[in-house]
Amino acid sequence: MKLKINKKDKKAQLKIQQMSFMLVALVFFFVLVLLFYLAIRTSGLAESKKFLENERAVGIAMKISSMPEFNYEGVPNALDADKLMILRGKTEYKELFGNSIEGIIVQKIYPADKDVECKISNYPDCTKIKLFTEKEFSSAYSYVALCRKEKGAESAFTKCELAIIMVGVKDNSAK
Repeated sequence: MKLKINKKDKKAQLKIQQMSFMLVALVFFFVLVLLFYLAIRTSGLAESKKFLENERAVGIAMKISSMPEFNYEGVPNALDADKLMILRGKTEYKELFGNSIEGIIVQKIYPADKDVECKISNYPDCTKIKLFTEKEFSSAYSYVALCRKEKGAESAFTKCELAIIMVGVKDNSAK
């Protein structure tokens, strides 16, 4: 038995093919629009992540300068250099910040002629106190006063120098 295909059937088949090609093209177009939208939406994520990490580090640096473990006699934004030197070797205090920091570096910026790491043997004739870290890092910083008691001719006095506190924040995105 032979089927006869008339002109109306051929036109109907052609219309069905045209409609299916249009639907495929329309789906392809919307997929491209969606990919373009996602590319634009996610392009700023790296910059915003860097900005938020920097803000977090600045917040931690400000928090550190007001903590009694580091603060100099209740003076706002003043760190006690003597306390920092004592805490320099104490790794237990790193747990105070949880697992979120790589380390803390306090660097005198004025007056500072050379870059000398502080040790018990050369303190106070040094410029950099490293806490909870041995390596260098670049992260956010905040300006603070680095103060200590000095012995004068007649009595002890407070000597403060301009410094920056740098806080290295760990990248927690790998978790």
